[in-house]
Amino acid sequence: MKGWHAMHTTKKFILFLILIGFIVLCTKNKPLPFETTEPCMKVQPVEDTTRIYLHPYTGDTLTIYKKAVFARFYPWVKDTALIRQTVEKYKLRLYQKQKPYIMSQHYAAMLCVADNRRAEYHFTPYGKEGYGNFGTDSLVEYAFGVFGDGCGYPSGNIIFKFHDDTPQFRIDSLFEANGLRLLYIHPDFPTGKNYCTVVTPQAPKNVLDLGYEMSLVPFVIRAGTGMFTGGARINCDK
Repeated sequence: MKGWHAMHTTKKFILFLILIGFIVLCTKNKPLPFETTEPCMKVQPVEDTTRIYLHPYTGDTLTIYKKAVFARFYPWVKDTALIRQTVEKYKLRLYQKQKPYIMSQHYAAMLCVADNRRAEYHFTPYGKEGYGNFGTDSLVEYAFGVFGDGCGYPSGNIIFKFHDDTPQFRIDSLFEANGLRLLYIHPDFPTGKNYCTVVTPQAPKNVLDLGYEMSLVPFVIRAGTGMFTGGARINCDK
């Protein structure tokens, strides 16, 4: 009996050491404190909750509307019931019970935060690792903010015009390196083409920051960030 008791005690001690090792692995090189829903996954704001953004055209300051998120789902996602289930899974809800709608190649939806967290908890964590939230879900290609008390929001598109002598491989490399997926190309007046892209989770920065950075690339004539403005104010309190 003594031998059995000693062996049982040894097994429990080994399991304890394994557990300690797992905890150390998960917390190593992680900013503390943090909460997790899965091992080593952070659930904290993706963007600074006090951050001020700049409007890509007017330069006016933009502040996050803390109760809403605009999302676009991958083109292969066709089941709106599955979209609804995914939205609810992350403590979000469809704005005024509206159905997801087709936007270019995607289903898109305006979402309201259904718990007491700010919208920044639900954004795609562009350029950041270790997050597990709505923006990292396998159905979601784009999830970002709504601004101005719900009066405007980026579409997730960056529309480019390049110098006419820019080789196609250079354009393709720029998109790939910055997590941009090409949606379509159409002629621009009087010469050249417009390339419409969407920001994917592989992008290093959110659409506003990335759009500004892309406008500084030497062979880019224009990199316009798509913005929906002037519509009805979104009110998630209703």
